[in-house]
Amino acid sequence: MREVTSVHPLIAQHRIIVVPGVYDVLSAKIAERTGFHSVVLTGYGFAAAHLGEPDFGLFTQTEILDCARRITAAVQIGVVVDGDTGYGGPLNVQRMVRELVRMGARGVILEDQRWPKRCGHMRGKEVIDADEHAQKIRAAKAAKGDAPFIVTARTDAVMTHGLDEALRRARLYKEAGADVLFVEGPRSKEEIARIGRELPAPLAINLIEGGDTPLLPLEEIEALGFYSVGFVLSGLYAAAHALERAYREIRARGSTDALRREMMDFSEFAAVVGLEQRYADDARFRA
Repeated sequence: MREVTSVHPLIAQHRIIVVPGVYDVLSAKIAERTGFHSVVLTGYGFAAAHLGEPDFGLFTQTEILDCARRITAAVQIGVVVDGDTGYGGPLNVQRMVRELVRMGARGVILEDQRWPKRCGHMRGKEVIDADEHAQKIRAAKAAKGDAPFIVTARTDAVMTHGLDEALRRARLYKEAGADVLFVEGPRSKEEIARIGRELPAPLAINLIEGGDTPLLPLEEIEALGFYSVGFVLSGLYAAAHALERAYREIRARGSTDALRREMMDFSEFAAVVGLEQRYADDARFRA
């Protein structure tokens, strides 16, 4: 793993946890290589990377579980999986949680949207009855058994019903057994502050470039009462930007000379994917 030379003081002091989003095995391995101890497999990123589609409820529980299985097998760090709505009722949620526990995932995020769901920062969302989602949270907790597995309850009601209803729902989900509460899409620092003030810890928040939630410094977020901060789409957006730039440069100039300082070369990328270990394994079995 590449040496980590700098870590934000709040992260180093364990006063806040920053979790990057990943969307495939390679992005997860790079997150691990740069020193992160946990990642979240984002449904938005999965839809974009594997289907070339927006986060519009277009993939299945089986597809996201298959991706999660490959990631958990490839890295040693914690993997939390975006479980969307659980893909059905409480029994569907239980199947998903049991599969995640078996593969060694560290947690799941379950949201109270109506299927087919949409990204929390897209228009046109609908939410199910709060009691129905509370049943899913209870089902998830029962399915995990004694495993060290975190159930995060997310509500998308800020956009559909306003902050008061979102806070009411979050309290209900905590009573149902949620380990972490996540109110998606607060639209101002004042709304973020109220969430931090009125809900029990631990609390999660997502910071999405260009999304509805203001991008506050970690110091402010921690002071407002949040512990887990997800930069869930930053890697995806950065990778998409880099790919587009590289392909445009190649098409325009027939060369990568202008990009070389921003690129890994063959040997550095080989280290990411463990080429030397594969050489060693091959030599051992051929001996």
